Amino acid sequence: MRKSEVEIVPAILRRTLEGMTADWNRVVQAAQHIHLDITDGVFAGEGSFRELRAFKKLPQSEKIGLHMMVHNPGQYVDDILDLQPARVVFHVGAFSDGGHLDLVYKKLRESPGLELGLGLASTNPVKWLFEQVPLVDFVQFLNVVPGYQGGSLDPTSFQRIGHFRERFPQVPIAVDGSVNKETIPDYIRAGASILCAGSAVFKAGDPTENIEQLRLVAEGARV
Repeated sequence: MRKSEVEIVPAILRRTLEGMTADWNRVVQAAQHIHLDITDGVFAGEGSFRELRAFKKLPQSEKIGLHMMVHNPGQYVDDILDLQPARVVFHVGAFSDGGHLDLVYKKLRESPGLELGLGLASTNPVKWLFEQVPLVDFVQFLNVVPGYQGGSLDPTSFQRIGHFRERFPQVPIAVDGSVNKETIPDYIRAGASILCAGSAVFKAGDPTENIEQLRLVAEGARV
């Protein structure tokens, strides 16, 4: 993806493989990447399906982007390398207990073509990302409570994203949480280019059409 482009990424959060597969099949033809939210019930959420190797069975599994909201990132590295997704994001806050962020990300570099992101929850200071930028290809701001779709947008989100953009203008920014027709223009003005949308895609109507409508809003906001 060129830095000038904006991508709408459907985000799937389900507790079963069957649920994830059903949503995947509804959007796989319409999306460049599909964002699978993985929660462990400790770091975030109530716990989603997280047997990563099972995702190989998904059609066009090369589109997988893993959003790993888990408290022990190191234990998932081997499964990720076996799965060979397109993208993976762990949260910087998951390494606050000495989880060796640099070792995990250097190991993940063994997967050719894997795009590495680093996530930041709205409760974490933006400066936590600064020294980790050399390890990653993009950063991801999570602007609602981790592990739940449809949450309220943190009102400081756009300011935080803009602050990072001013310091690192060449680093692509992904956003997750309250991405919809109303917020997309503000996200783009703040500097985001990868927009992960859950409820706005799946809650009502046809997901494929919803993706296209969000894409049109994003394109209009760039003018």
